[in-house]
Amino acid sequence: MLAVFGVPETRDDDAERAVVCAVAMQEAIERENIALHERYGVMLACRIGIATGPVVAGAIAGDVQASDTVVGAPVALAESLESATPLGSVLVSPATRKAAAGAIRFGPREDAHPKGGGSALAAYRVVGLRQATREVMNVAQGIATSASLQIMSERAYQLAEQRKVVTVLFADIVSTEPLGSKLAPSELRAVFSAYFGVLARAIQHYGGTIDKYIGDAVMAVFGAPVSHEDDGIRAVRAALEIQRSARSLNETLERSYGISISIRIGVNTGEVVAGLLSGDVLAYTVTGDAVNTAQRIEAAASPGAVLISESTRALTRNAFFFGDPEAILVKGKSEPLPVYRVLGLERRASPRGGPKIVGRAHELARLYGLYRASLTGRGQIVHVHGEAGVGKTRLIGELLSGLPGQTTRLRARANSYEQATPYALVADIVRRMLAIGPADDEANARAAIAAAPDFASYGDAAVALLLELIGYEVRSPLDPAGKRRLLLSLLRGALAGRAAAAPLVIVVEDLHWRDVSSAEVIAELVGTMRDLRCLFVTTARERTDITWQAEVLGLESLSDDAASELIDRLATAPLDAPTKTLILERTGGNPFFIEEVVRSLKPGKEVTVPGTVQDLLEAHLDDLDEAPRRVAQDAAVIGRTFWTRVLERVTPEAEYATSLGTLEDERFVSRVAVAEPTYAFVHALVQEVAYRTQLVTNRRRTHVAVGDAYITLFEQRMDEFIDTLAFHYRRGDDDPKAVHWLLRAGHRAQRLYANTEALDYFAAAVERASADSLGRADGLEALGDVLRVIGRYDDALARYAGALDALGATDPVSRGRVRRKSAVVRHIQGDVAGAAAVFGEVIDALSDAPGERAHSLLAMGEIAWRSGRYDEAQERLEAAVTAAVAAGDDEARAEALKHMGTVSHHRGDLEKALAFDRQSLALYEALGNQLGQAALEHNIGVVSRRHSRLDEARAAYDRANAIRKRIGDQLGLALGLANVAEVHYQRGELAEAYASYERSLAIARSIGWVTGIGMALLGLGATKVELGERTPGREDIREALREYERAGNRTYMIDALRDLAQSYVADDPIEALATATRALSLAREAELTQRSGYMLQVIGLAHLERGARDAAIAALEESRTLLSRGDERQEAARTLAALARAYLLLPADDTRRAEAPRLLAEARTTFSELGAALDLRRLESV
Repeated sequence: MLAVFGVPETRDDDAERAVVCAVAMQEAIERENIALHERYGVMLACRIGIATGPVVAGAIAGDVQASDTVVGAPVALAESLESATPLGSVLVSPATRKAAAGAIRFGPREDAHPKGGGSALAAYRVVGLRQATREVMNVAQGIATSASLQIMSERAYQLAEQRKVVTVLFADIVSTEPLGSKLAPSELRAVFSAYFGVLARAIQHYGGTIDKYIGDAVMAVFGAPVSHEDDGIRAVRAALEIQRSARSLNETLERSYGISISIRIGVNTGEVVAGLLSGDVLAYTVTGDAVNTAQRIEAAASPGAVLISESTRALTRNAFFFGDPEAILVKGKSEPLPVYRVLGLERRASPRGGPKIVGRAHELARLYGLYRASLTGRGQIVHVHGEAGVGKTRLIGELLSGLPGQTTRLRARANSYEQATPYALVADIVRRMLAIGPADDEANARAAIAAAPDFASYGDAAVALLLELIGYEVRSPLDPAGKRRLLLSLLRGALAGRAAAAPLVIVVEDLHWRDVSSAEVIAELVGTMRDLRCLFVTTARERTDITWQAEVLGLESLSDDAASELIDRLATAPLDAPTKTLILERTGGNPFFIEEVVRSLKPGKEVTVPGTVQDLLEAHLDDLDEAPRRVAQDAAVIGRTFWTRVLERVTPEAEYATSLGTLEDERFVSRVAVAEPTYAFVHALVQEVAYRTQLVTNRRRTHVAVGDAYITLFEQRMDEFIDTLAFHYRRGDDDPKAVHWLLRAGHRAQRLYANTEALDYFAAAVERASADSLGRADGLEALGDVLRVIGRYDDALARYAGALDALGATDPVSRGRVRRKSAVVRHIQGDVAGAAAVFGEVIDALSDAPGERAHSLLAMGEIAWRSGRYDEAQERLEAAVTAAVAAGDDEARAEALKHMGTVSHHRGDLEKALAFDRQSLALYEALGNQLGQAALEHNIGVVSRRHSRLDEARAAYDRANAIRKRIGDQLGLALGLANVAEVHYQRGELAEAYASYERSLAIARSIGWVTGIGMALLGLGATKVELGERTPGREDIREALREYERAGNRTYMIDALRDLAQSYVADDPIEALATATRALSLAREAELTQRSGYMLQVIGLAHLERGARDAAIAALEESRTLLSRGDERQEAARTLAALARAYLLLPADDTRRAEAPRLLAEARTTFSELGAALDLRRLESV
């Protein structure tokens, strides 16, 4: 802001007045900051620079409206001082200090360094006032400004504060040295008068408002206080016009004064707050980041250039040529700002389609041709499709109006709000067939049906069915199938009767909004119509919106000539060529857009065509009177569709019904034909514009009023409106209500595994719960829960820590629950000891909270079985089940049963494992817990694989992975992909196994899941070994082993050691023997019978490779015995194959040698039945 003291009349104390005003401003901001910080959590800061000296001042001369301006060295100096001033301070020049020293106290001289570099400036900081008379202190309230907008009484409500999307233009002279150094004062004034005249004429010509003059710079606004449809284009064209006029002006200046000027211009589009300045200052202005950004862009522009922001380019991209994007650093922006240099006007038009029947001669001729073909008795079926607004309805209207008079016409339409209403479209067809109007009562409808000759033979049955179909309270006694059969019979008869009497044309529009039942009926009737003297026409947005065979007619956008003709037809008065050209450029040939643009033009108003539909609607909104405008804004806060009784409770307008009528007439809203009195905005953009033009404070109050209205009106149906209430209170200014409903909505989304929505709701609740520690704790804990599911473990831990801080020392059960959840995450990340310690502490501390004890006990049970301590695990899990039953916590009971199944599985009791899994799955299904269901499907898959039922295993894995993918369970997906890879591996599909293991590894690493990383690495390593890549394969296996050791997972360590030993059997049987022996020791220690059998199998193979036949046989026979106790046929067959190899090495007289062929055959049969191609290849190599 620029303020001048001493113009037009000079006072002796102007310098004192300026400094006192600056001090008053700083003090006022300091006072306001108290309230701002309490309410919004923000504070304002201002910096002020003051300079004193001679200037050139006066009104701009010429053929534009006079405006005062001031130019000269003190203006530039004040700007430089302001840029160098610390926030909250006032810096003045030496001349100002000298003039005001008697009234003001100043600090010592200091060097001020202006933004952008340059020499340091001598400056003095204001410390305080020596004297403060009321006359001087009041000067801040009585400053007159040179407002560029005059306030008029008519439609003054438009000057009230509101939010608007505007385009801001800054223009400034660029000069290497001040013009005043070359020109006399009178000459300087003449030059600036001409310069400002260039700017003002261009700005005013294109409908902009000069907001203010800042020295030799000008700020102009396009779109406030009254919006135009193409404000972005207007601003850029004004900028180009300024540059063009400046070049012409320079010819005069060079001849007259020997100088020239260069202008740089910056343009930006964005949201601002526009309105009258508060207090006694009668001036209209706009404020916001969009203004500051425009000024920064102007400062970055080259002399003679027009530089615009990305937002302005998006608005004007079809109207101009632009240079390549550049990036500039802008104060207050964390990222570089993309900008574009405007190179010139784009003259091309891009036509699209429209609602008036012009340019459709070919399409009409084709429809009339089909009509004529139908007169022979061969029905014609045609489908017209095209984008919204392209002119389908206008085309049909023209067809029907041009048919011969004897033709019977039947025209019906599907409605968007009736898509879920069975037979809604068919009901509309019947209404129109019988001429039953929406207001007709049952008696009239009954009479119309009875009078229809087509239905007379069906008697009361037809009357009852059709009355029910249309929507009256009558009910047909037929069952649904009987109703459908009778309905089809009635319609077939009616169509046949009408087609026999006269040519019949049936039109059904907007099939993209059809209901399913009607679509099925129409599909059956199409067959009937093919045998009638009938033309059946449907319209929809997509070609695929019909299921029957038809001639297809696609509508495209209008040509330039046709669009121009349409404009002429719509215009109430002839339009000039530039206006028509702009309409053609911006509407792109879409008839609906053309109609909307031309309708917005009003006689005597300087409004050109809109740049976009959004701009059009904002301009249309500005044309409304105050009452309907306010109703539109309140309705926009409610939503795209709104019930009138909600609006009635929200709007302060007593005559809201009259205003609704105005909005309906002006095509802002339309009635929705449903039981509840309802209106809908005709377009989403209509609602958006009406919403965004309101101040945030007003919107926030209205959102709370809307939420309160829903609660009052629908007190017994709150669950239906949870998301609606969260939406409105979130945007309102009532924090407690916002927190309550955001948490409810978040927990609902969490139950549905709508993770993105849940995170959004919970984060919003936390943000609004600054004064509600329990609400904040609830939101943070819930955030942690969702983040844990999607694998963002560090973020989950941070939220749990925040929840504990918010809970404080109160509520030990809640603290225990959050601590336990945090420990679960640490366990996943590999901190087994730390997690176990926390679980133990929670168990000890919450003896009287069985539910929470159950969860901690089952967590301890999981740690125990993963560490190979199966007896301890079983004991913990059984205790967890007991505690869960006592607490009535089926979630904990299901989880404990799941882990008990895993324990049984690892112990080799697969049938018992399957029984536990099925019990757990039933509980999870009853709870609707999809995460638990996925885990159980996975476990069932594991058991099936151990039974060597690979097809069943793969099916279970696929079911589990489908759930996990849907709910975003990243840990589960990593596990599931590894399981699928193992099935591929056992089948010998090594390439597929490799790919699945890699995907599993990528996910596990991305979420930091230690066990998952080890699992994927182990499988990947074994696959590499099988592919011949033994060295990298072994390294992967060793890394997996390290991960398992870090996680304390002894069970999986055994598996890793087995695969590592297996990789050495052929190359280094001694190393294989040592590794397998270590694994066998661990398996026996954990009493893992099946895994002991695996290890003995590898030991036997290692002995074979080193020539120790008898040792091999001993190990393999023991493996055979152990594996025969379980159901793992594939592993047992592998041992048989190895044992056969060993028996073949025995002497001929050893009876066991004769057993070898039988063993090989048994192994081959098993491998064949299981589809174990890899094992078959190994067997054949033997």
